Amino acid sequence: MASNIKEEDLLKPVLILLVFTLTSCCQCKVVQGSTIWLAPPESKEEYLTWYSPIIQKYTGEVIQYDDEVVAIVDDITKKQVRFRSSRVIWIEADDQTLLERKFRQSFEEKDDDAVLQGLSPVLMERPPVWRQQWLTMVAAVSASRTHRGRISLELVSQLDQRPLPLMVYAWLPIAWTNKSLPQPLITDAVNRLSDSSELVELIASSWILASNQREIAISKLNQLATSDRSEVASLAKVLLWRASTPTDVLKSVNQWRDTISKLPMVLQMGPLILLKDKVKSAGDPDMAKHLQWSIDTVPIMKQLEWIDHR
Repeated sequence: MASNIKEEDLLKPVLILLVFTLTSCCQCKVVQGSTIWLAPPESKEEYLTWYSPIIQKYTGEVIQYDDEVVAIVDDITKKQVRFRSSRVIWIEADDQTLLERKFRQSFEEKDDDAVLQGLSPVLMERPPVWRQQWLTMVAAVSASRTHRGRISLELVSQLDQRPLPLMVYAWLPIAWTNKSLPQPLITDAVNRLSDSSELVELIASSWILASNQREIAISKLNQLATSDRSEVASLAKVLLWRASTPTDVLKSVNQWRDTISKLPMVLQMGPLILLKDKVKSAGDPDMAKHLQWSIDTVPIMKQLEWIDHR
């Protein structure tokens, strides 16, 4: 059934987002009762064990979380601990308001109209900046799921005006498989393919890759693969795998798996789904099955399962 919501009304949260990200309280606003999952620390030394490094879990107050650092006052030790922001896999805050809980429930139930209508009110409650960013990226996903490409890309464009934690990057509405997309999304993507925001260009290129205009998407991804922003460059290089022939896929699969394993853990979900899709299309169902097992064990699978089930 067609939605009665006007696109102009859905774009209003973008303006509200700009106001709040520029004027809201500092990034260190305390969030009480949060549970934080951290990827294992990087180590140049070989692990002398058969077991994988353990994901760390903390419960306490988040007193800072931005693109560089996460700082937590641990509930048990009552001491502050600080880690590189790129290690954050997920943060579950216990201080969610009723509006925020409804917003998240609407997303999980794929009630995307409710998500887009609910963004403005939930941002007006002034959650910490990192949660404003994450909530807005969730709305960008909802917009893309309902083929409102202009809204989705505009939300991402506004977000890309300031540094983002990788946990927010993980929710970029990138098309990770070669499943064909509806023409409205492709049209909106073509219109934003040359943009001031590299994240918008990355998403737009991914939407076009399965269309008859894939060559311009490949050209743009090759440009983005040389970006000074390491996350953008890494994701662009992975997206270029979608243009590989079945023969190239089967030759490269082990190398690609190694490439994915070197990405920050929070960014591995989309690339794993891309690889599984390519391997399956290349005629290796057993390898695809093994990759699916890997996907099922990705720590952020529960949150990001929408990537594989649009």
